Amino acid sequence: MKILIIEDEFLIAEGVSLTLQSAGHAVTGIAEDLPTALALAGQEKPDMAFVDIKLANGSNGLDVARALKAMGIACVFATGNPPNKAQAGGVGLGYIAKPFSPRVLVQTAAFVAGMLSPSAPSAAAPHGFVTL
Repeated sequence: MKILIIEDEFLIAEGVSLTLQSAGHAVTGIAEDLPTALALAGQEKPDMAFVDIKLANGSNGLDVARALKAMGIACVFATGNPPNKAQAGGVGLGYIAKPFSPRVLVQTAAFVAGMLSPSAPSAAAPHGFVTL
């Protein structure tokens, strides 16, 4: 699956990227703010994105997720500041809270891949993933 990472903390973003690549996913890029996320999403056409809430340059992950959803890209928040259902407004599938383990990250990506594939059997959400 093609995954975009929206995270402004370099070490976290790199760790997420390496973990997802080790699990066989293609990381299409890392963005630290809204303009970069939109540019990468437009160029690379990811299937999903892991989105932090608090981003660089005054950007907000909720705004990023709204824009990505409009582009047909599924979003999961990966954040230390989880949104509630009212805040997320249906733009994210759910969230995993920082600090999350590599296992939870990989299982969440697999869960979303199953949700996006019409032929995949439905699976239970992984432990640590909260549906919005």
